[in-house]
Amino acid sequence: MGGPVDTGGRAAVALRCDHGLAPFRDKVLPLARAARWRISQAYNPRNWHYAENHGVTPADLNTWVASGDVEVWNHSATHGPASRKVELLDEIFGGLREIEDQLPAARGQVWGWNPPGLAPGNYGGFDGGRTAASWATPAGRLILRHHAVASGMLHGTHLQVLDGTVRIGLARWQIDSRPVPETLRMIDRAVLERRGLQLMLHPAELDRPGRLTEEGLRRVVRHILRRRRQGLLITVSPYQLTLADATRGPRASRVARLRRRRIRRRLSEG
Repeated sequence: MGGPVDTGGRAAVALRCDHGLAPFRDKVLPLARAARWRISQAYNPRNWHYAENHGVTPADLNTWVASGDVEVWNHSATHGPASRKVELLDEIFGGLREIEDQLPAARGQVWGWNPPGLAPGNYGGFDGGRTAASWATPAGRLILRHHAVASGMLHGTHLQVLDGTVRIGLARWQIDSRPVPETLRMIDRAVLERRGLQLMLHPAELDRPGRLTEEGLRRVVRHILRRRRQGLLITVSPYQLTLADATRGPRASRVARLRRRRIRRRLSEG
């Protein structure tokens, strides 16, 4: 990728989507395109028959990748459980190989692993990469052998340090079931601390009872774009976020400092 991604001393926000390719096409991709924001799709190459993918083909996804709108992460072959070594190899390496077979535009550029959400004890104790010890399990070693970067669920890592150093197992901020104001406050915390924040959603959950609505997602994106216009953050892809560096940029302008001060005051007032 050419080295660290300079944020100009600002926070950085990325958006990751997990499968659900039909609602992704209809509800998420148009927003990202309008914002000129490259986002990621973590999908399972053997699940095209799922209802959430109905009407979308590998050729469609390949077109989105080729156009630069979408980057792809390995999310396992089936999103199913595995424990024996042969099963782990099939889900982890088999999934990666099949993604690159299906998507010529992504071949050689599927660098990352996003763990599927499974019950505790999954993947022989890997458990989604919740602890440092997870990465020493057979599944953890397989993931690191075949991917340059990997997200996880390490506690307290959703606000990421931006110094250009790749870190394994960092958590995401999942927005499916969170109230929109809570997500907006987290974005502003990232601004104040000049940290990285990866938002994650399942497009198939949008507009379901008790879940984020499409209008709620639009509110989140509008807030991010407002902060971007104010010069307080940049929007990046999840791969770019792994290399984002906020230490290289110039000191914040007086206007930016005043804006951060107002944000800090609003957060302290609740």
